[in-house]
Amino acid sequence: MQKKLFSILLGAVLSISCTNISAIAEEAAKTQSKIFINGEQADINGYNVKDNNYFKLRDLGKLLNFGVEWDEMTNSIYIDTSKGYTENDTSEWTAKQYSVTVPQKYKVPFSYSKTGYFETGLTPGYGSAVTFKGYNANGEMEFYAISDRGPNADAPRYKSGENISDAKIFSCPDFTPSIAVITLKGNEAVVTSTIELKDMKGKNITGLPLKPGLVGATNEVALDMSLNNIGYDNNGLDTEGIAVDKNGDFWVCDEYGPFIAKFAPDGTQLAKYAPASGLDEVLKYRIPNRGFEGITITPSGKILASMQSVLDINSETAKTACFTRIIELDPETGKTKTYAYPVDVSAYNSPKDCKIGDIYAIDDTTVLVIEQGALADKTMSNIIYKVDLTSATDITDIKYGDKYLEYAKSAKELDINFAKKEKMIDLRAIGWTAEKAEGLCMTDENTIAVINDNDFGITTKVTDKDNDTAITNYIYDSNSKAYTLNGKRADPTITIDKNAESAQLWLFKKNM
Repeated sequence: MQKKLFSILLGAVLSISCTNISAIAEEAAKTQSKIFINGEQADINGYNVKDNNYFKLRDLGKLLNFGVEWDEMTNSIYIDTSKGYTENDTSEWTAKQYSVTVPQKYKVPFSYSKTGYFETGLTPGYGSAVTFKGYNANGEMEFYAISDRGPNADAPRYKSGENISDAKIFSCPDFTPSIAVITLKGNEAVVTSTIELKDMKGKNITGLPLKPGLVGATNEVALDMSLNNIGYDNNGLDTEGIAVDKNGDFWVCDEYGPFIAKFAPDGTQLAKYAPASGLDEVLKYRIPNRGFEGITITPSGKILASMQSVLDINSETAKTACFTRIIELDPETGKTKTYAYPVDVSAYNSPKDCKIGDIYAIDDTTVLVIEQGALADKTMSNIIYKVDLTSATDITDIKYGDKYLEYAKSAKELDINFAKKEKMIDLRAIGWTAEKAEGLCMTDENTIAVINDNDFGITTKVTDKDNDTAITNYIYDSNSKAYTLNGKRADPTITIDKNAESAQLWLFKKNM
């Protein structure tokens, strides 16, 4: 390994007088010199001081592709030519983890609670999205965070007559998707208040799926803990994103529809946008339960919502599409635009394995995006990208021949400008271990907040002395109350158990 060490002598730095610093600053000017690498002009900012050109070391590392690392313990900079440059060098960011805690009064009542088994109820998960609220009177940071559709777990496929459908166990079917205020206190992120979401008539919304045939239906069957069909909620929402506008109203996105909904500060729904009803009809082709995953508001008031995955048009494009969609909605005019966020198809076994976790607007044309998923090499990836929409084409009315653009198998086949993305932070390189980073915002220009979704801390537990397989491989017959596996009778015991993942909120502060 070729590694050179540059030690910073802090004493020498601190001994420079303010007068000298001012003199140097006055002499520094942006260099007019052109820099060429292998005969091509390089895009790099330099500064001329007393006829000498100076460049930022990280800019050089990025341009020449060598590693640049900062060791805070020894106040040292390392240049490592044995590896390429990464924008997310851990030296650039300091991470702090907070455990999300939920007081008893906000726990979800669970009818199966007993001593030693969820005896205080279920702990709600508010990790589907997060946005910065501000500082309270005590100077503590506060965030708005949102739950998803509620505690649910994998279930066997459900047979009713001759129909067999995918299913989910809703352990608390009356749960209302809610917004929480989370306050940072010491090393904890404490839920200090909640707001339940209500429809336009003031009735609490549930997270149950919509009836088959409706826009937003997933064709799932909702089951209770005894595997009884508990029906549908045609106003149901699976909330996955949150933003707050200048009037204090909440904008929430959902992955059923996909839908965008506006709520008053008390949680009452004010407006709702759906495919072919305020949004582009093509969005109805989302992969089930992979609708909108993130939402944000630009400084000019535009709403941006990101699809979780590529569209699966007529069940034909999930494995070939090379982009997912970011939607722009102008709430004043109702007009929409659509931008293509590129998917690195080679990094995943299938394009549908690339999942967007959330989106946050830095300015009108620059956003942060969490991209995550299981890579082709079976490792988990959670990366924050900085995305430039400045030159991205509005693809709303553009087709690939007579088909939607998702039918193109590579970007080269499309005559459009994709959004430009640049890796900013590899969360796992800085200690992140959770599977799903689903909430993203900034508290100031140098601090990023990320929250995880731990699925209310529950999972399905299957006990079957004769088989070792996933619960979704079984079929449950609602008439005979019997299970089958691969056409043969089976006798599993199905319960809800705790999963091992804790709820966490992280702050990543850029080192200056």
